[in-house]
Amino acid sequence: MAENEVSSGFIDADVLSGEQNFSNLTEVYVSVSGYARLFRCQRYNRLHILKALKPEYIGSDFYEQALRKEFDIGYQLEHPHICRALGWETLPELGHCIVLEYIDGITLKEVMQRGLLTPELARKFITELCSALHYLHGKQIVHRDLKPENILVTHNGHNVKLIDFGLSDCDDYDALKLPAGTRYYLAPEALKPGQPLDLRADIYSLGIIIGEMAEILEDKKLAAVSRRCTRRKPAERYASALEVSRSVQEKSVFLRRYRILAAGMALLLVVGGALYISRRSGKAPVALPVYGNYSLPASHWAELSDTAMQKSVWNDEFPLSVQQSVAASYRTKLGNLY
Repeated sequence: MAENEVSSGFIDADVLSGEQNFSNLTEVYVSVSGYARLFRCQRYNRLHILKALKPEYIGSDFYEQALRKEFDIGYQLEHPHICRALGWETLPELGHCIVLEYIDGITLKEVMQRGLLTPELARKFITELCSALHYLHGKQIVHRDLKPENILVTHNGHNVKLIDFGLSDCDDYDALKLPAGTRYYLAPEALKPGQPLDLRADIYSLGIIIGEMAEILEDKKLAAVSRRCTRRKPAERYASALEVSRSVQEKSVFLRRYRILAAGMALLLVVGGALYISRRSGKAPVALPVYGNYSLPASHWAELSDTAMQKSVWNDEFPLSVQQSVAASYRTKLGNLY
């Protein structure tokens, strides 16, 4: 769904309030370049989305088959991060419709445009999206139109929901096996007519999305994942969405460990400096409450603020023996983390 393809309108509730019990239908989206339109409605006091053909395509065997294919693919999917297809209806004025789960949220594109993306959310979104893709690919289904506009993020819990299987393909269908999707996110092989696509086409599109996140966050680790996803040759990309997820999680764990090590190193240097100053002054310090695993005296904090903490070169302040002692303690800490 492109951002410039949204329109609004309203259909009288009485038009579609027969046996199907649909009411309050509001047109929320019409595809300019595609064949579908979406309506928000109520059924048994619950919100749903109806996906129907645009008026000019109703009755066309080709587009009727395309809509039915989307339903057949969507109806077999049950995954927490995939929008559910709940039913197939034939309604007055609208013709055949797919009844879809209503998702209260905004698109990933809107999340990024509004400046709401954080490193933690980015990794959560990628992990959940990879889970959905791994599930799809396990059923031999390729989404073929993966982009931020087709990824919803719920208001409650910030959970990912993959939507729009209108261009999806699987082994059971020969129709619509033509180049399709949004060009910017398409893998190179997807632009070639007759070229068979596999899951690595989705991996490429996923990599473009990850790259957009990396650029916003200035995240070099995510950028590295993106580069591997988007290699021109499919064989050089990640072999599965699960591999992408693992790579993102490994890099996230590495960053957490790096921060822990950096904090530990800083604390060890402070402790080593405090011990040295205490011994040099010959004063018996008064102990303070424990900070973490260390009990530091008040006099040490005061002296450090005027000495080592304001110096850029530690070698002038502490002899080699103290530096070696601190380094040994640091190596012990490092070993315990791994």
